[in-house]
Amino acid sequence: MKSPLASRRRQGHINAMRHLLSHFAILSLLTFLGCSAHAQGFNAQDKADIQRVERYFNGLTTVRSTFLQASSTGHVAQGMFWLSRPGRLRFEYEEPSPILITADGLWLTYQDNELQQTTQIPLFTSPLGVLVDDAVVLGEDLVVETITRQSNVLRLRLRQRDDPEQGVVTLVFQDRPLSLKQWVIEDAQGIEVKVALLNPVFGLELPASLWRPNDFERQADDVGR
Repeated sequence: MKSPLASRRRQGHINAMRHLLSHFAILSLLTFLGCSAHAQGFNAQDKADIQRVERYFNGLTTVRSTFLQASSTGHVAQGMFWLSRPGRLRFEYEEPSPILITADGLWLTYQDNELQQTTQIPLFTSPLGVLVDDAVVLGEDLVVETITRQSNVLRLRLRQRDDPEQGVVTLVFQDRPLSLKQWVIEDAQGIEVKVALLNPVFGLELPASLWRPNDFERQADDVGR
């Protein structure tokens, strides 16, 4: 039996994961990819940097990275992230978080491995779906509020045009060569979540098994054999 402290910690991690998912925090960064950088009012360098970011995301094929996630409420989590465009991703959190998120090209699946609970929605209806779109085309749905450059770091702060209450996302890139290092989500309540990619590796061959959610029924059958 778990101690009350362990149970509270576990519930805190679950609540943090659900909060992040509901506010597109895991790849709120890539609500950006299906939306637009509104470039009106920016100078030539700003517009060029927006185009570089678009080309950067369009050039991604596969990614594997550890990640560290921290919120202003004090919750910290880490794990592994895999991406294969188009259509597939996986976020696997380390203990004590029991959360696994996968996309197989059709479905986005959110699982609590400890409770063996699964929630699925069509990938195309999810904000995470734009992460794995075939092509990134920047339009006019997302406002780029600011572009800042400092010490070889490029930051884009973005907000949804039609639904500003969703909060803002700041994409943080190492510049020249351009490489996504972090995204920061701030919701309408002022809660901030930071997700940092640690030592990402690009262009790998990734096994198809990564995109499959856990089959809890099969696991139970296997245990009984």
